[in-house]
Amino acid sequence: MFNFLFDEVHSDFKVHAKFGPNSVGVFLINLDRATERLEFVKPSIDQLNLPVERVSAVDGTLLSDEKLHEVCNFERFRRYFKMFPERGTIGCSLSHEKVWQKFLESDYEFALVFEDDVVFNPKELRSCVDRAIEKKDLWDILSFEMIHDGFPLKIGDLYEDKRISLYLTSVKHSGCYLINRSAAKKLLEKFSPIIMPLDHYFTASWEFDIKFAGVEPRVVKQNFGSSQIKSEFSEKFSDRKTKISNAIFNTRRAIIGFVYNLYLFVKDFMCHKQWFAR
Repeated sequence: MFNFLFDEVHSDFKVHAKFGPNSVGVFLINLDRATERLEFVKPSIDQLNLPVERVSAVDGTLLSDEKLHEVCNFERFRRYFKMFPERGTIGCSLSHEKVWQKFLESDYEFALVFEDDVVFNPKELRSCVDRAIEKKDLWDILSFEMIHDGFPLKIGDLYEDKRISLYLTSVKHSGCYLINRSAAKKLLEKFSPIIMPLDHYFTASWEFDIKFAGVEPRVVKQNFGSSQIKSEFSEKFSDRKTKISNAIFNTRRAIIGFVYNLYLFVKDFMCHKQWFAR
C-alpha cells in the first residue's frame, strides 16, 4: 500500500543459514588510503570487545563512468534530489552494500556497522548494544548516529537515560548502526540500482517492511575532519519539471514516513502496559 520507490527485487546474494543467537560482529568501513582515520577509530572499537572486521570501502573516485551508471540510476536520483550523485556518495552506498553481504555470509545474528569518522564512549555504546539486543523485537535497524531532531517517539528504555525511539520526521546519517539479518536481506533485495543516498534507504522503512529506530540521546558522533564523500561539486537542476518532481517526492516521503511510524507506534507500543506505566 505504501510502496512507491522500488520496482524490482533481487535475490542473487549469499545468505548463511546458521548463526549464533544474539551474536554481534563489528564491521568497520574504511578506505584503503584513509590510514589516519583507521588509526583514530580502531582503538575505541577494539574496546567494545566484539569481533571486528575491517571492510575495504569502495572508492567512488576510482569507479569508471560505465560502472557508475551500472550501479546507479542517475535519472531517478536527479528527479528525487535535483542533482546527480557524487562519486563518493555512490562509493559510500556500495560500501554499506558490501558490508550487508559480508554480514549475511557470516554466522552473526546482528551487525554493528561503523564508518571510520566517528567518536563515542566504548563502555556506553557497548551497554546500549547489549540492551538493544535484549529488546530486539523493537527494531530492525537501530541507529546510534544521526542528524536532525526527527521528532522522536519513545518505544523503550535502553541504558541509563538512553531510549529507543521511532521518528515522525526526517533523520539522516549512517555513521553507526545495528542491523539484523532480516533487514540486511530486505535492503539488498531492492538496493540496486542506487536511486538515493544510503541513509535515505533506512528512513524509507515502509518500502522494506522494517522498523528503523534510533537511540536518544545519541551516543555516537561523526567528528573526524573533512568529509571524504563530499569531494566534488554537484550542480543542482533548477528546471521546473525537476523542481516539481522533487517536491512530489519529498511530500510523499514525508507523509508516508510520518503515517508509517505513527502506525507502528500505535500498533506495537502505545497499547503496551509499559507505556502507561512510564
